[in-house]
Amino acid sequence: MTFQRVKRMAAAAGVVVAAGAVPIVAATPASASQSACTNYVASHGYYAGPKVKEACSYGAFDTPTGPFPSPGCELGLRKLDIKSEVSSPACRRA
Repeated sequence: MTFQRVKRMAAAAGVVVAAGAVPIVAATPASASQSACTNYVASHGYYAGPKVKEACSYGAFDTPTGPFPSPGCELGLRKLDIKSEVSSPACRRA
């Protein structure tokens, strides 16, 4: 085999590997939902009315270390006097 042919085969193999790896690397974990956030708040004794649903509408950010609560969600729940021990985990579920 010639050197040029080996280079082309290695480049083709690299493209195939990259094409297979990109969707795996770029895929985000399945995120929860507004209802999961609202249900979490309600399960801790708070009334989960329209204001809680509105705050929970701000989805969490997917990061390599796991979901990060949206500041909009946490601020909205804190304005409703929901403790941070409940608001933070709830917003990670949004």
